[in-house]
Amino acid sequence: MTNLAMFVALLLCPWAAFASAALPQGFGVSPEALRVKVVTFGAGTAAHERFGHTALWLEDTHLGADVLYSYGMTAHQEGPPLAFLMRRQTFWAARLPVESTFASYERKGRSIRAQELRLAPDARGRLLALLERDVRPEHRDYAYHPTDNNCATRVRDVLDEALGGALRKAAEGPAEATWREHLRRETSGAPGVSVLLLTWVNGVMDAPRSRWEEAFMPGPLSRWLDTLSIPQGGRGRALLVIRSFDVHPSRLSSSMNTHPSRLFALGLVLGSGAVLLGARRTRPAGRVLLGLYHALFGLLAGSMGTLGLGLTLLSEHAALRGNVSLLLFNPLALGLVPLGVGVALGRRWAERWARGWVLVLLAGAGLVAGMACLRVLGQDIREPLALALPMLLGLGVAWWMPPRRAGHVLALQRG
Repeated sequence: MTNLAMFVALLLCPWAAFASAALPQGFGVSPEALRVKVVTFGAGTAAHERFGHTALWLEDTHLGADVLYSYGMTAHQEGPPLAFLMRRQTFWAARLPVESTFASYERKGRSIRAQELRLAPDARGRLLALLERDVRPEHRDYAYHPTDNNCATRVRDVLDEALGGALRKAAEGPAEATWREHLRRETSGAPGVSVLLLTWVNGVMDAPRSRWEEAFMPGPLSRWLDTLSIPQGGRGRALLVIRSFDVHPSRLSSSMNTHPSRLFALGLVLGSGAVLLGARRTRPAGRVLLGLYHALFGLLAGSMGTLGLGLTLLSEHAALRGNVSLLLFNPLALGLVPLGVGVALGRRWAERWARGWVLVLLAGAGLVAGMACLRVLGQDIREPLALALPMLLGLGVAWWMPPRRAGHVLALQRG
């Protein structure tokens, strides 16, 4: 299984099997001795680690013992990659040793941030009981969902249950950002994966959300908890988080992000390359390179669109079903693969068909671009539009302008 397939499949909480920990005898007998911390593990370098992870860290100060509760356990290595894209997979909760789990993240250079929570003793006792219920064999399994049922939402929900619904009540207002905006932020350091996900997900990710729904990822959940205040039994309200501290800072450097302006610049460079090759298409070398350009573009864009179409037709996840971005990265682009080979070999019929095929692809992209300008899509398509449209326009210019004129256009751009 590739890192990308694992990443797209899991989206959040990509934990393989860790050795479970036994609960020390007498742990939590005195709830006032319990300390409760939400732990947020930062992003890693592997694609499937980009969203981080969330767990609950409980410490019994009387015993000097602690355990970590995770809802991100999975046996994802056992199934084919596409199974995770199409169907909801089984995840489970587990009780883990703190020291060895932290050490595994530290070895990868990933950050570990803890937030100690202000919970009354009875709420701490209830939380421990709920967590122990969730790790029992008859309760531990659940059907994973990338936005509704994952490691972050499970931690959020069990805390809310322990607090008698106080968290949900505090989250009645509108979200500060859409799910797509959070997805964009959390994947900004992995450009290829970010473009794929932002292309494949549909308008479900752009719908207005509540603050409760917004806390569906480790990062947004952690930031949301920092802002919350809860009732203090008739003594007013107090911030939920007593203190935050870094158990281990990140040693990972950030990489290029996928801001639409960067993608547009990349698309413009690639589109200009097509125009340049079109200007030289009457020469044997120019014709061969233009044909190979068509074949490579068709292979990449068409494969991306074909996989997106498969998700649209077969996935159980609503956010992957039905997507106007398929008109930007169009499955029909695969037709440019044989046509591009034909152009490279000097086949006149291939040139005529390639010209028409590009026109069809441009018409679809132009339709989406026009709808986006009119704001009637209900879907944010900035990333795929910024990348795909300049490339398709470049292919169009390469065919519909005479060779000398195409070269003249590039000369004017350089001037």
